Amino acid sequence: MQILMHNYSIKLAFVCLALVTSFSGRSQIDITDAVNDMLYISSKYVSPAASASVYQSSSSWYSSAETIGKFKLDASLHVNILPIPNKQKTFSISNNELATMEIRGAQSAVIPSALGGHTETFFDFNIDDEAYEWQAFEGIKQDVVTHPYLQVSIGLWKETDVTFRYSPKVTISTSSYDIFGAALKHTISQYFRKEAADSTPFELAVLASYSMFNLNLYFDEVAVEPIDPKPGNIPLTTINSIIIDANSFLFQFIASKKINKLEFTGSLGYTYNEFNHKLGGQDGLFLDLFNELLLLLDESKTDFKGDLGVNYHFNKFYISSMLSLGKFPNINLALHYKIF
Repeated sequence: MQILMHNYSIKLAFVCLALVTSFSGRSQIDITDAVNDMLYISSKYVSPAASASVYQSSSSWYSSAETIGKFKLDASLHVNILPIPNKQKTFSISNNELATMEIRGAQSAVIPSALGGHTETFFDFNIDDEAYEWQAFEGIKQDVVTHPYLQVSIGLWKETDVTFRYSPKVTISTSSYDIFGAALKHTISQYFRKEAADSTPFELAVLASYSMFNLNLYFDEVAVEPIDPKPGNIPLTTINSIIIDANSFLFQFIASKKINKLEFTGSLGYTYNEFNHKLGGQDGLFLDLFNELLLLLDESKTDFKGDLGVNYHFNKFYISSMLSLGKFPNINLALHYKIF
């Protein structure tokens, strides 16, 4: 395996020195390899959940390319529904990818991602000739992830709308999710009208948004401990959660067309996302230092997505529905109230 921390040798050496000082007699090389393997497996475990969160945070920032009107408000209650594809629930791992850990009783295994289910897969490794074990993390055991949020849009000048989104911490199975964000949308079809009162075949707009969200993934406690503990031995650490903090940026081109009470919408979008990861569990030197290294794996991802939607208008209310397509499908349903 190509060592994950190759570019961070100074930092890793410091961590290993601290561990060796705290746990006398353990080989620095063994510790280095074991930490690298744990980081490698953890990054593959958390990646699908991080990507899924992006699709939920970037969904339904608009309901139309048309402006809502100067100083008018659109208040809405939304529900995101994200079916989890089977291919995102698991990932493959083999002994060839690992520096020191070995899959117990096999050369390779398919184990859950954070979006997966139960597992009985163990990894075995040695530190200074003492055998240790670590059970693979389990997932959230859900086929569909849903969460509600509130959104308010305000019409400004020049056919520009500002939108704010908020969701309190919502518990999903044993995990939780919360979000705050804002967006600006500007209708560009106005520049194709000869007169202000003229209409265009389609309304066109551009949108940019920023979301800040937090995803806490809790699972059954996993101990990193000796296989055959001696009297007085305690686990190196116990781990019971992975915490993802993210910043997400979205840029979209939007089109819409209203026909009587129905309105059809579509968009193409580009997302840029920054993720920070942290393990939760028993406080101690091993976990603290492991999280220091996990910060070095913080990553950014980009992706493209498409949206298709239909709205139904009645009186001051309308119902919006939107399907987002990309690495994950996401369905958004909302009830809007227009305040003039």
